[in-house]
This record gives sequence, structure tokens and C-alpha cells, in this order.
Amino acid sequence: MTNIAGLLKRVERIEAKQHVGAPVRIIANYPVGNAAARDALTNWRQWVAGGRATVKGEVLWLMQPPLSVEEWIARYTPEGEAAH
Repeated sequence: MTNIAGLLKRVERIEAKQHVGAPVRIIANYPVGNAAARDALTNWRQWVAGGRATVKGEVLWLMQPPLSVEEWIARYTPEGEAAH
């Protein structure tokens, strides 16, 4: 019984440390302006439901959608060079 009781106490400690509620920080893999950051924190549930963000703990992660092959070529191929 002591093993189960000890396990339950550890689980309670871990759960007590976990963040509950709205995210309070933003991490993004693209430049985010102040207005967009405020909107993301205010409307974080819509951002998550729309696939524009995920929440891990107290952090709202904003991830730019991956580029298509054509978009990547247009953005990163130097002028005057042909894409292979």
C-alpha cells in the first residue's frame, strides 16, 4: 500500500506544478508583431483550434505553416539562378 500512496503523492506534486489556464508566453518561428501577439494570447483557443498554434504548459507556440516546394523555390533561389 505504501507504494501506491507514494506514487499518488508524486502524481499530486507533479500535477500541482503544471500550468492551468491561458498561456502567458509566446514562442514563434516567424516574426510576430505586437498586435498579432496580443491577439494570439487573447484568442489563443481560436488560434489552437485553427491549427495556427499549440499550447505546451504556459507557452503558446506559433508555427508558420510549411512552405510548398514552389514557395520555397521562389523565396530561397537566388536571382538569376535556376532551381535544380
